[in-house]
Amino acid sequence: MNWFIVIYFLINGSWIEADQLNKEGWSPSVQPNYETCIQKINDSNERFKKIAEYREIELDIKMQCECRKNIESPEIADCKERNWFQKIYDKLFLIK
Repeated sequence: MNWFIVIYFLINGSWIEADQLNKEGWSPSVQPNYETCIQKINDSNERFKKIAEYREIELDIKMQCECRKNIESPEIADCKERNWFQKIYDKLFLIK
């Protein structure tokens, strides 16, 4: 299990993972730890938000950190799902 940056696109009112849409180059990206993952998604989401505001369009892309099984090295377990308290803390202080 590792932390991955997972990309979602807003299609017909639903958020769909880019990997399920067979978008080349948009597959989940493994990250070394949760803090790095959060920092990268915050930076990226902020950039996409500014682009959408500048173009005066609806934001149709977002990134999330997810703990997933790493197919390339399944024996390594660098993460576990965040508990309810951690998720609240994340929303209040980490995720922008």
